[in-house]
Amino acid sequence: MVSTSSASAPTADLSFEFGPPPPTFVDKYAEREYVKERLALAYRVIAREGMCEGASGHLTSRDPVDRECFWVNPYGLHFSRMTSSDLLLVDHHGKIVAGGKPHQQRYNAAAFIIHSAIHAARPEIDSVVHTHSPYGKAFSTLGRNLPFYSQDSAVFYNDVELYDNHNGVVLSKNESQMIIDKIGGKKALIMQNHGLLTVGGCIESAVAWFMLLENECRTILTAEAAAAMTGSKPISISSEVAEFTQREIGTEEAGRFEALPFFDLVEEECGGAHRK
Repeated sequence: MVSTSSASAPTADLSFEFGPPPPTFVDKYAEREYVKERLALAYRVIAREGMCEGASGHLTSRDPVDRECFWVNPYGLHFSRMTSSDLLLVDHHGKIVAGGKPHQQRYNAAAFIIHSAIHAARPEIDSVVHTHSPYGKAFSTLGRNLPFYSQDSAVFYNDVELYDNHNGVVLSKNESQMIIDKIGGKKALIMQNHGLLTVGGCIESAVAWFMLLENECRTILTAEAAAAMTGSKPISISSEVAEFTQREIGTEEAGRFEALPFFDLVEEECGGAHRK
């Protein structure tokens, strides 16, 4: 048994306020440009944080003009170089209907199989993030769901699942259905022998959940390795504390706010190049 802290159920005298609120749009085409720019910036955030690998991985955002379609990266373009004009608009039949440069009119087939199914099954979800990040990959080989050792892990309390039916590169609609069934209505999925996947109501929250989950995987691997050297085990936070913390900082608004400093930093560093 893993030790559990004995803290009593917490109460709150204050609550978090997350802002500024996301922009609102009357013109759906203006909103489309905004969504594309934020998605391109998200790719650069993931690259800056060292969470991409080669040509693998994909981030998608639902198109506000045609919500049956989503925007995705062209295959083979490094995340750090992504611009809004590079992105491809793909429908739920896999057809590219708009976007991209003439020499970049292809995308990762696994992106379509996984992401199109999630977008179709989860209408409240506008963005999906999946990359082959190093600590997520390492933790996924253990074949277990997330333990709750730290305050940050509680963001995923009752909100993360383990998909343990790895069949290699996801190119089958049967497997995408199993992924949908496993993640259900939750925000995160640990895909055994594969990596991490997160979803959100916007790209900022989906990226925030991915980065937090990746960092939590690193924390778990480090804590368990350190504990093993002393013959002990990490102390888990109690279910009461985890549930309380999840209610406070595991919301869509909290996720978006968590990501904003990274988006702002990368936008400043790239000088707005993601908008090209």
